Amino acid sequence: MNAVLDASPAEVDMEQEVLVRFGSGGQLAGVLSGVSSGTGLTLLLPSAGLQPRAGPFRLHVLLAQRLAANGIRTFRYDVPGVGEAPRMPACDATLATVAAMDQLEAMHGCRDFAIGGICSAADTGWDVANLDPRVSALLLLDGICFTGPWHRYARILGLMRRMPNEWRHFARKATGRLRGTASLDPDSFRTWPSHAQAREQFAQLVARDVRMLWIFSGGYAEHFLHPRQFGWSFGPPANDARVTMHYWPDCDHTYFGRAQRDRLVEAVAGWMVALAAKKVP
Repeated sequence: MNAVLDASPAEVDMEQEVLVRFGSGGQLAGVLSGVSSGTGLTLLLPSAGLQPRAGPFRLHVLLAQRLAANGIRTFRYDVPGVGEAPRMPACDATLATVAAMDQLEAMHGCRDFAIGGICSAADTGWDVANLDPRVSALLLLDGICFTGPWHRYARILGLMRRMPNEWRHFARKATGRLRGTASLDPDSFRTWPSHAQAREQFAQLVARDVRMLWIFSGGYAEHFLHPRQFGWSFGPPANDARVTMHYWPDCDHTYFGRAQRDRLVEAVAGWMVALAAKKVP
């Protein structure tokens, strides 16, 4: 069990971080890191679920520190109704993010954005990228996907690998899922488009030259279990050189373990540095 979070965190240069207020009446706020050295691409990290802007286990802070050391800006912020942000009936996460981009452009000259994060933060990134051309890159950690035949195949394969005395218990719990009666309903708790719409949006993003980093964790097994699911979900554009996909079944959905967080920070930082240096296809 890893109960100690970053016992020796990197020193934070407070001169490298500023509080930025945005939205109607300046009711929303976030922290812009890498201010003095940052140029070019800025990574937006909206809060995910009920996690405040620091991210699960301070993930967003760790990313900000690592990227600031490489001259890349990040902006971590609470969407309405999360953390320190008030509920705003006329402003959802998507509109709040567009407002944040407007303010960052006006105050700090940020014009090129990557956006995303875990779970609902990935959904926010997807929605904003399909709305605003200033987004040139997407970070999707356990983001939008669709189950389909490869997910069912992986479930059945997992069942076959179990001991025979486990089969009956597993079958009682999973019968509905294997028959498709308990398949994911994207409208139930995530802001997902239909499968057909998602395919169209994905193709449009690739055609617009948007770079994408997708990482699926083992903690997302209800929705993703096999690498071939990705191509089935999004069609031929999923194989484009501008799209990177990893499946890490040994990692938790929130990257609870220190080694898991280090692995994720390394992957995201490497991708962002390559983007900033124009080394990603």
